[in-house]
Amino acid sequence: MKYKGNEKGYALVIVLLLVVLVMGISVAFISGSLNNAKQEKTVDLSNQSVAAAEMGILYYSTDFERSLDLIKQEVLNQTRLELDKIVACLYSSNKTACDTSAERKAWEQNIDLQMKRLYVEKILVKVNELIKINGVPTEPFTSTQTKYTPETWKLMNVTYTDNELRLLSNVLIDRIVSKGKLEVEMEVKGTSLSSPKTLNSLFTVTIPTSFLNPGEVYNVDQEIISGNENATYQDIFKLTPPTQSCDTLLASVIANTAIAPYECKMTGDEKLSAFIAKVTAAGKNPVDFWVHVDDFQKNVCTSNCNSIDFLGTNVVVKASDTGATSNMNNLVNGNLIISGTLTTEQNMNNLGKNMSKQTIVLKEMNVGGNIKNLYYTNLMVLGNDAGSDSRLYVGGQFQIDNYSRLCMDIDRIRQADLDRLASTIEVTNSGMIIYYSAVPEKTFKLTGLDAEKRTALFVKRNINYATFLENCGISIKSTQTVPISSPIVVDTNFDFEVDY
Repeated sequence: MKYKGNEKGYALVIVLLLVVLVMGISVAFISGSLNNAKQEKTVDLSNQSVAAAEMGILYYSTDFERSLDLIKQEVLNQTRLELDKIVACLYSSNKTACDTSAERKAWEQNIDLQMKRLYVEKILVKVNELIKINGVPTEPFTSTQTKYTPETWKLMNVTYTDNELRLLSNVLIDRIVSKGKLEVEMEVKGTSLSSPKTLNSLFTVTIPTSFLNPGEVYNVDQEIISGNENATYQDIFKLTPPTQSCDTLLASVIANTAIAPYECKMTGDEKLSAFIAKVTAAGKNPVDFWVHVDDFQKNVCTSNCNSIDFLGTNVVVKASDTGATSNMNNLVNGNLIISGTLTTEQNMNNLGKNMSKQTIVLKEMNVGGNIKNLYYTNLMVLGNDAGSDSRLYVGGQFQIDNYSRLCMDIDRIRQADLDRLASTIEVTNSGMIIYYSAVPEKTFKLTGLDAEKRTALFVKRNINYATFLENCGISIKSTQTVPISSPIVVDTNFDFEVDY
């Protein structure tokens, strides 16, 4: 038997080389994979840190804007209380601070400036609260290592010292008011494990040009109005309408032979719009005219009853004329007097949305649905001629909102309805309830949460019937009134941007 001995171990060498080559390639791949995994982990952590910082920015910006809404309402309420001081001056025996238009205007301008300062001051209080939590981390999710931390809060568009900000310096407040806006920079650090990322955010708050609305006034004190005439319930709801035509009345008004109130009867195919045009062309004020109509749709409406502009004319319709009540949503800048009861099981929502003032006068109201979003509308319920059981009932929600007033003669209204109203009505923003009573001991007060505070802010009593009517949009004569501006409803005008 022969053995070959000349292979010399080549097979083993080849196998070893292949093993080394495979291991080298494997190590390269494993190293690359590990590096990629490490890079991806780093990117993920960075992205998570950015997301955490963004969560912090969103949280603090939302909190800041919510605080601005609360501050806006506080300043609105305070503006109302400050304006009430002018009203109190006019009602007092000593009017030395408010007996001239110039004095009242200067007083209102001072109130406006003080409210701007108060607005800025309350914002700075919020900024100081946020400064105190600098460096305090928040973990938005439990059992994670992701968190966000406010790092820096500072004012950007004014120069100031830390003491001026901390002590709410008047100099700093006036500096911001003069700028017309406040810019606040916030830095938030987001962290995921140990990888931080900081984002900068700039909050901008615009200071309103005015906290008063001189176009929306509260008329005060009949005693100092020239040509004062005490209006009565019978002046509103006359048993017998006038027989004088509107053209005849206007001619006597132009000749200065007419006696206020200026009342006329519109019949046939006569149109209110044509009469208003004649009144304005003669340089007279449509507010001083009371026009009794036989048919609302025929005498008042044109092709339809939408967007009719009365220019303040008082239009009196019969209780049996359903055309008026079915078109109440369309009133623009007019006074509509209905000598009867408004009864409906439907809602009466969004009255006054066109931002023109309208006045609706009723004897009674029995609404089964809601009255919501009442804007720029005076709703008067004066009751029936005799007794104290007239209805003022709203079965659903009853909301009095921007520049709207519910006016009522509580001596003629059922007490049970007044009690229900006191507990259910919602008055917000610049809404107001005005009531009249000839009985000094009789009052109307809201009930429920913060009843005393809400009553002081939103409920006003008039002891003079003529003043009561004037403040609710009804004028029966040519007069000069004493207007006090109303608080304006202020938007927060808040914006922010994030710097990555």
